[in-house]
Amino acid sequence: MVYQPTSSVIRAMTQLSKWSEWMPKDIDLKATSSLVATIQADLNQDGIQVPVVFSIENGEGKNSIIRYETSMNNIGWSPIARIQYYLFGKKIQDQLNLVLAAVTAHYNYNKGVYGFDIVETKVKDSSYLALDQTLSDTPSLVQIYQMVNQLEAFISTQKGKAIGDPMVNITKVDENEVYLQVAIPLEKDILVNGKFSIKKMVLGNLLSVKVDGDQAKVNEAFEATKQYITDKQKYSPAIPFVIYNTNRLLEKDSSRWTSTISYPIY
Repeated sequence: MVYQPTSSVIRAMTQLSKWSEWMPKDIDLKATSSLVATIQADLNQDGIQVPVVFSIENGEGKNSIIRYETSMNNIGWSPIARIQYYLFGKKIQDQLNLVLAAVTAHYNYNKGVYGFDIVETKVKDSSYLALDQTLSDTPSLVQIYQMVNQLEAFISTQKGKAIGDPMVNITKVDENEVYLQVAIPLEKDILVNGKFSIKKMVLGNLLSVKVDGDQAKVNEAFEATKQYITDKQKYSPAIPFVIYNTNRLLEKDSSRWTSTISYPIY
């Protein structure tokens, strides 16, 4: 039993190139092909190649079941050969049970299924000072941090207190229009005017995903989070943000950036 939706386990397990992430090191099992919810594999044991078929099925509730099947044709075997191959079959079973334990342990966690540690948590901050604009193309880091600087300066002039890192939402509206919103969480509301606004977030549920790496890695995590929302039949009542935990202008090595995706859900 795997405590994840069947569709998500099928999608993850049929990525055969990632089997090395969970396969026990001393077991020689190679996946050869996959079709819908079944995977063909070969187990090499004591110089003998044994065909194995894995299948992913619906379990109780919203869970799934991974099972394996293998067979050997014993027609024409002598009684002694049958005893020998019975003992060999028990060895195969022990090996495949270890494989089954490893694969179910791996896919029981969100990181195993989605590639990222997607955590369901609660919204901690409800008040944000926000600034937005519409651009003709994806904003540069300079443009984003210009808005961050404006927000920080305005908070200072209003005697406010920022309590978190800048949050960024970039939404491509169409081919020639990109919506950009930058926000900073506040200890409490401040008076606003002009282009600044106070945004309120309901203190509800939130998906939080820590990401180490460049923007491409963040985009990959975003897609994984969207897939999680679909698989778990969740809905989002508000726009998601990426929290820039690392100042991307100061840290030139993008592989060292740390970000957090915050995705409101219900």
